[in-house]
Amino acid sequence: MIGLRQRRNRSSSSLPLSPDRAKSRVLDRRRPGAIFAFVCLLLPRVLSALYNIIHDCDEVYNYWEPLHFLLYGHGMQTWEYSAAYALRSYLYLLVHTTIAGPAALWLGTGSGKVAVFYVLRAALAVTSAYAEARLVRAVRDFAGAKLAQLLLFLLCCSAGMFAAASAFLPSSFVMYTLTLAAAAVIDNHPRGVIAYGAIAVLLGWPVAGVAFVPYAIYVLTAAPFLSALGTAVTMSLLMLVPLVVTDRLFYGRWTVTLWNFLKYNVMGGGDSALYGVESTTFYLRNALTNLNLVLPLALLVPLSALFLMSNKRGAGVRIRLAIAVAPVWVWGAVISALPHKEERFLYPVYPLVCLSAAMTLAALPVMAKGTLGCLLPRQAVQWVARLAPRLACCAILALSLSRVAALLLNYGAPMQVYRQLPQAPLLQPGTNFSYVCVGDEWHRFPSSFHLPHPSYRLAFVKSDFHGLLPRPFETAQGGTAGAPEELNNRNQEEPRNYRADTSQCQYYVGRQPKGAEHIEGLEGWQAVAQWPFVEQSKSPRALYRAFYVPQISQRTNRVLNYVVLQRPEKKQRRSWLRQ
Repeated sequence: MIGLRQRRNRSSSSLPLSPDRAKSRVLDRRRPGAIFAFVCLLLPRVLSALYNIIHDCDEVYNYWEPLHFLLYGHGMQTWEYSAAYALRSYLYLLVHTTIAGPAALWLGTGSGKVAVFYVLRAALAVTSAYAEARLVRAVRDFAGAKLAQLLLFLLCCSAGMFAAASAFLPSSFVMYTLTLAAAAVIDNHPRGVIAYGAIAVLLGWPVAGVAFVPYAIYVLTAAPFLSALGTAVTMSLLMLVPLVVTDRLFYGRWTVTLWNFLKYNVMGGGDSALYGVESTTFYLRNALTNLNLVLPLALLVPLSALFLMSNKRGAGVRIRLAIAVAPVWVWGAVISALPHKEERFLYPVYPLVCLSAAMTLAALPVMAKGTLGCLLPRQAVQWVARLAPRLACCAILALSLSRVAALLLNYGAPMQVYRQLPQAPLLQPGTNFSYVCVGDEWHRFPSSFHLPHPSYRLAFVKSDFHGLLPRPFETAQGGTAGAPEELNNRNQEEPRNYRADTSQCQYYVGRQPKGAEHIEGLEGWQAVAQWPFVEQSKSPRALYRAFYVPQISQRTNRVLNYVVLQRPEKKQRRSWLRQ
């Protein structure tokens, strides 16, 4: 890159620069800088923290609920937190308590819990903005302002980034660290790559090590072997020692959750296919929905590189950028080959997909001239070369806004209705608890942070779901060190995880068809909150569910009410505990 800059300087040294041209060159080197990029990214990321829905029940039951237990003494757990299996490390949760803990002390245990939820989300969003800004600055310093500006635009308006940036998930955590590692690759900082890789794999998500394989190859070629090995060993010890000690304290025995996780998910100790199998095109369809035109542009990177091969001055830049985006291809190939697929598994590479697409957009003028030069007049080719990137950016922005609007309008109800539960809840006779029951909608529960009183408890009633449901952490059974018999690693339904029937519930959350007076079996219950929600099975046009098209979406989508029902108040008492 130094040589490239020197050649540029030599080639232009014979031409005197006008003051305006010299000023524009200085601005080209400065913009977009890290601070400017961070400020630009902060707005969409904070909006994500405030309005993003929860896309996956795994985020709730494996992260928000255990965190709620650590902060408030009650919450749900999955079998992965049972001491009999110990697949999840509590160190990952403790890192997040550095933000959520002080917020919980300040905001209290009642309706303030939802504020704690958003405080932590905002912290995650700011972390994402910081990592992305670092990547933008690295691209600007190494490849120029034009590519950095395109990257910044795609990151700001991506619907996929809106969904991933504020999610409390290891896949989002890996997204932050992989983005920082990509910036370190572009900056030619091998030790930084090693550090971010170790944090991602040992603290975040062990299987994400696959995504770092191209960076490991880069490190072996860019740094002395002994230096790289020393950094890797040091970082591993810095992560593994607190991880093992933390899990010893919480699980009550010596265990290595990292090994347990790999043994179950990678080495044949378990079967992730128990939790759903998707076709090989799942990620392609999902990425097209969340990234729209960004995905095909990213996949055109090899083709765009061919058009630029004749420009030898940029060979070093292209090679370094190719290494930076290589995890997109490696990670995509690996997760596509697995039978169990989840939308969140794509999160780690979203920023790198945006970088790949930005590279193609930057090459579009050259590609247009190369393909259309012999077909159209020169002036028309130049017009197309200038207009194509702008049209692509406008289409990406419009499709992204449409996607985000569809998510919020069609599926935002669960984030709204739970917080509208009464501040003085009805109590279960003989207890100090008020049970909020769910059936088929158990997977859309947004976490106990949205229950506005300490007396509320989530409970499940029998529905058409026949797999294993979470159950509460039980302090009497050892809390985090307990191994409940009601949890298993085979996704087998456990009747003891249900309440007997709705007669033991004070509130019920479910879907009610518009115009219906009640949900079957809950006659006499009154609605205390309701919100519109699109019924997928009755809305056959997937395009208008996935993207909001004014007028058309309203006509084609079947909308029902997402309701909170309260049982009749007779012979029940309320909790008037002040918050």
